[in-house]
Amino acid sequence: SFQSAAMGGVFARFPRALLVHRAGGPAGRALYVFLVAGPAPALRGGMARVVHLAVPRDESAGSLSRMYGAFRAFNPAWAETRLLLVGPGLPQPPALAQAFPAAEVHLSVFHLCKRLQQQIQRLALEGRAERLILAALSDTMCAATESSRRKMHALLGDLVTPDLLPQLHIHWLLDDEIWAVHRERTWGDSSNYFRDLEVVTQGLSQVFSTGLSLESCITSLAQHYQNPQSSLDPSSPVAKLEATENPEGDSEEEINRRTEELIKQSLRDICAEPAARLCLSEFAVVQKSVQLIGAGEDALSIQVLEDAHRVDLKGLSSCTCHFNQVFQLPCRHILAVLNSDRKTLQPEMLSRQRQKGRDAHQAGRDSADGLLEVLKSSWNKSLDKSLVVSFLTAEISRLLTHCSREEFECRYRTLRELADSWIGPYVEVKL
Repeated sequence: SFQSAAMGGVFARFPRALLVHRAGGPAGRALYVFLVAGPAPALRGGMARVVHLAVPRDESAGSLSRMYGAFRAFNPAWAETRLLLVGPGLPQPPALAQAFPAAEVHLSVFHLCKRLQQQIQRLALEGRAERLILAALSDTMCAATESSRRKMHALLGDLVTPDLLPQLHIHWLLDDEIWAVHRERTWGDSSNYFRDLEVVTQGLSQVFSTGLSLESCITSLAQHYQNPQSSLDPSSPVAKLEATENPEGDSEEEINRRTEELIKQSLRDICAEPAARLCLSEFAVVQKSVQLIGAGEDALSIQVLEDAHRVDLKGLSSCTCHFNQVFQLPCRHILAVLNSDRKTLQPEMLSRQRQKGRDAHQAGRDSADGLLEVLKSSWNKSLDKSLVVSFLTAEISRLLTHCSREEFECRYRTLRELADSWIGPYVEVKL
């Protein structure tokens, strides 16, 4: 067993919920990692959740009881533990229950979803079906509402053959007891929680599986806890994740804020001023609400407070939305992809005549529809209003044209009520 003073201090502050993770290793040995599962400690990195590491001699009931006893000896606050989260198939569950008689033992949502993900990938489903299922699973993990879980359950029932369903244990999705604690988290909290656990379990499992002697293994695990980067191969997925996503050790919120500022600055640097204004307005929508709802081989389906549209991933310069088709500028959907991938606008994503420094006369010859003259003109309120009205009119026409009769009636009634409230019910307004 290994536990530092820092680990003990974290558990003393967050003793009520404990997650037990088991990782298999060489020569039949197993690593047990104990992590706090409640609110994230006020420390950087997922490793801050780890409060105890142990490698039992074997996994008999007696050996595991001694291991749990050692954890209790390290931590006087163990009696305050009220919830134990474990993965499916944890050996000797009675030994754990006896060690923490006052705590309830529940399946861990992290382990449940991780297992489900691995099983789905092993089924070798058709590519689109697998991507659809995994995207729905990701949504369910971060927004564990009853409707999202039922949607995931129905999706698996539709896309997986009946003979394969039993091994997936999809009834776990409908078990309210399993999801009760997790569904209280917000989307951001859930995302950070799962990311913490993924980084910790991958990193420690990688160190443990190197095949060192028991003493050397424990030493390596302790070193990895103190400095996760020192024990990782630079080519490992965990090292790459930390290096690319968080080069300065900042919080997720700080990384997102910095990415958004870089995207806005790239728009100002590359786009002509009127074009930049339009694109910045589109990006403001992205910052308020964005959902990535599906991926394809060469396109991403994006929904941003509206109907879904498809972004061409080759160059990120084309989208099916009206804004991109008419203005030939990066729309909210393209900007959503850039924001998600933590990238900035590049000149090649924009047609040359929309970029800064282009000669107006030459640009005019390149523009068949005359839009460039509008974009190159000095900006004023009346032009702003004209562009907005033109865009909204075209978008409303599209929404009324491309829908079923029932949707048309509903949308028309809504517009009719809006027009009446703005202008008065006695004035006939043409829609």
